Parts: sequence; C-alpha cells; structure tokens
Amino acid sequence: MDAEPALPLDLEREIFETTALLHISAIPALLRVSRRVFAWIEPLLYRALRIDSPTTAEAIERVMHERPPIFFSDNVRHLYFSERCRWTCQKVSALVRLCPHLVSLFFEGTWPESALLPVTDGILHVRSWRGSLRNLFGGAPVDLGHPFFRTITHLDATPHGMAADIVLSLNKMPALSHLCLHNTVTVDLLSGLLEQCPRLQILLILCHPGYAEFADTVSSEITDMRCVVVVRGHLIRDWHGWLAQDGHDFWAGAEAFVARKRRGEIPVSARWLEPWW
Repeated sequence: MDAEPALPLDLEREIFETTALLHISAIPALLRVSRRVFAWIEPLLYRALRIDSPTTAEAIERVMHERPPIFFSDNVRHLYFSERCRWTCQKVSALVRLCPHLVSLFFEGTWPESALLPVTDGILHVRSWRGSLRNLFGGAPVDLGHPFFRTITHLDATPHGMAADIVLSLNKMPALSHLCLHNTVTVDLLSGLLEQCPRLQILLILCHPGYAEFADTVSSEITDMRCVVVVRGHLIRDWHGWLAQDGHDFWAGAEAFVARKRRGEIPVSARWLEPWW
C-alpha cells in the first residue's frame, strides 16, 4: 500500500518525472518507490528504445502486442536499431509507424534489404539521424532534398558510401546545424563543405585511432572554428552513454568545445575535443 503523499500529487509527480528525465540511470530505483511513482515513471523507460539484439527485439515485440498504439505515440521519442536485432525492414517500419513523434532515429550497421527510406514515411519531426545514406536509399541516388531531411538538424553520416557528390549536396538540408563525418572525407572536401554551409554550427570529424595523422592534417589546415576533430574508437558507446549519462552526448561536447574557442578560452586553432565518456 502506498504511503500518504506529503506533497500535492501533481507536485510530487512533477518532481519524480523531472528527476527521471534529468537522471535517466536512476529510473530503475525510482520505480521501486511506490505504485503511484511506478505508474508515473514506467512510461519513461520507453522514451528511448535500443533494439540491438534478438533478445531486446523479442521484448519490444511483446510490448507492441500488449500495449495500445497510443502508448508508443505518447512516450517513444528515440529509436536505435542495430542490424544485430535481425529485424526485417517491415518489422522496423511497424515500430516506427507507432512512434509519430520521434526526435531521433539511428540505424547501425548494414541492413540486408535494398532501402530503409520507406521506413521513414510519415515521420515529420525527426531532428537527429544516424546511419548510412547509401543504405537508406538502397540502389537509388541519394536525395538529400527528400522530405525526411527537412527537419534534420543533427546528422551523423557513417562512412559507407559517402562520396564527394553526397557530401557537397548536404547544403540541400535546410535545417542542418550539426554534422558528423568520418576520416574517409578529404580535407579539400571538408573546406568546401564549410564554405557551402554557412548555417552549419558544428562540423565534427570522427577519426579512428589509426588515423591520427589525418586528424593532425585537418587540425592544421582547416581554420574554421566550427570544425572539431576527435579521435576515438566506437561511436555506438555515445548512444549508450547518452542514455546512461543524462543526455550529455558528443554533440554537447562539441558545442562546449566550440563555445570555449569563441570565448577565447582556448586558441581558435584548437581542434581536439577531450573525451566526454
């Protein structure tokens, strides 16, 4: 039996929900406080879903059958799919259709079917997307003027198939403000991209440890302070960390780094972003 609340219920609920949203890793403990707190907080577990194995895929499928569609519409804002979940594009699409208010959508790995783009039909509010543009369009030409990209502000394009023509067409995305590319793009291409995209606030270049020389070249030859170079191994950890570390992701780290340059706290020529995980 729940204890008598010491605060008005609406205030108590606001306190617990705010705590859960600000400290995501604390949700399991909060669920054990009382039945009423469980009822308030449990939907927040579904705010960000990571489907990255057959086990998690089966669990999500059970929830899809047990809960009404409005449960997903009201609660799910972030979806992460890994090829390891072994879902077909039809299954992915079935879940995405239940979540019309998605804010971020990530596709990890190479999917077996020709194109993922139909999965995005009807999605109107996605601001952050990560994946392979080639995979998204399958065998068709990559079209960054597609309606799906109208609202995208944060794009993390994995290196698969990132040809020069695709990079230079990124200026077709009207809302793009944050862009992450990998060490497969040339310095000349990066310079041209910065010139063509004056609205771009952050250009993050992710270099794997074996490409430190390329990172040094970018750091020395590109003088635009919007450019941030980071050397690290595995970007999947950033999404996992974003869930566990209360939203502090690599975009936030890059923004803070550029802000320090603009305030004169570090040299404008600085290009290295300290690890944030």
